Amino acid sequence: MGVTEELLNGIVKGKAAYNAASEDIETGAAATDIRSSLAHADNLEYMKQLLEGGYAGAFNMIYIDPPFFTRAKYNATVALRDREGRSHKVRHLVFDDTFERSLEVYIENMTVRLLMMKDLLADDGLLWVHLDWHSSHYIRLVLDEVMGEKNFVNEIIWSYKSGGSGKRHFSRKHDSILVYSKSKAYYLSIPEEKSYNRGFKPYNFKGVKEYRDENGWYTLVNMKDVWSIDMVGRTAAERNGYATQKPLELMKRIVLASTREGDLVGDFFCGSGSMLEAAHMLGRRFAGCDNEKLAVSMARKRLMECGADFGLSGEDGDRSSDGRVDITVMACEILENGRYMVKAGITDYVPEIDTGYIQTGDREYVEEVLRNDVMQLIDYVIIYGVRDGGDMIVRDGFDNMILTLDGDAEAAVVDVFGREYPAVINI
Repeated sequence: MGVTEELLNGIVKGKAAYNAASEDIETGAAATDIRSSLAHADNLEYMKQLLEGGYAGAFNMIYIDPPFFTRAKYNATVALRDREGRSHKVRHLVFDDTFERSLEVYIENMTVRLLMMKDLLADDGLLWVHLDWHSSHYIRLVLDEVMGEKNFVNEIIWSYKSGGSGKRHFSRKHDSILVYSKSKAYYLSIPEEKSYNRGFKPYNFKGVKEYRDENGWYTLVNMKDVWSIDMVGRTAAERNGYATQKPLELMKRIVLASTREGDLVGDFFCGSGSMLEAAHMLGRRFAGCDNEKLAVSMARKRLMECGADFGLSGEDGDRSSDGRVDITVMACEILENGRYMVKAGITDYVPEIDTGYIQTGDREYVEEVLRNDVMQLIDYVIIYGVRDGGDMIVRDGFDNMILTLDGDAEAAVVDVFGREYPAVINI
């Protein structure tokens, strides 16, 4: 079967899948009290739930960083720290981008999801689809079909530096972000950027405002469609080890260009949550999901750490059936306000780890940790409802946690692979 036939068959099957899914959707009344949310879910099912919940046309901007059809598998790198404080990097499979190595299957999967996103997008909203050379040419044709070729707005070239180069081709150092609207009435606020004068000297043109910095003279012009932004480097403070993590600077630029404060941003392949964090930092609401529990765990942690208020759904499926954990109260003091100052520690922690997802070279170390020092495998602890009705995150000192509680509290221990173990703190 030729590429063109695979592409067309994929679009036809994707449309059929969308039509079948749409028949089951009972679109709810327009949602009025929309808060930020994160879900561990298949994005197709999640988008159906959003439509049924009244979110049709509610999203002012949707950004996705979907699989690129690279026919490869991707790892996250998690860090384990031993008792001496030494860090050990462990690579763990997080998602498979092979799609049975079939272009038709890939296009079908993307078509049905893009049609759902169109339903969720506001009439003045923009859809940003982040891809690279593997699939951008295929998905642009799909987007022409789904969104309408006349609604193509831009192809943004994200140019970056990274390691590696090719001997049989020029080094591939850019991604493409395809931008489509739902109507001609879309909102887009294009920022200005510096354009240096030739020779960095003043032009002195009438009516042209010029500026000067340490490099020389320049004017301000509307930003071009080639963006040079560094990748998340190995030593970057925001780096969390997720294979396809995108830089906050890139995410913020997209949010600022296509939304206003208070708008709703969607990311249905949210990975470790870069877009969701950017949306929160800029005063936007967000709804995101991913079907990988490690991605959702990473996103959840970073959103809690930056103070985001959001609902979480789908987490029950992550809870371990075989593993267990106890949190024991070792000391308790009643405060003047009636609350309790509690010293608690994790005891009897037996994690459930599937070492089959861990790369062979790191598996032996993890198995040794399981035998001798399982506390290394804890990423963070959540204490529910302890801070003005909100949740508290504890990142270290798990054997000596100092907590202020109103009474007995529910908690969860989350391991470095995203698995959650529920617990209760009994005072």
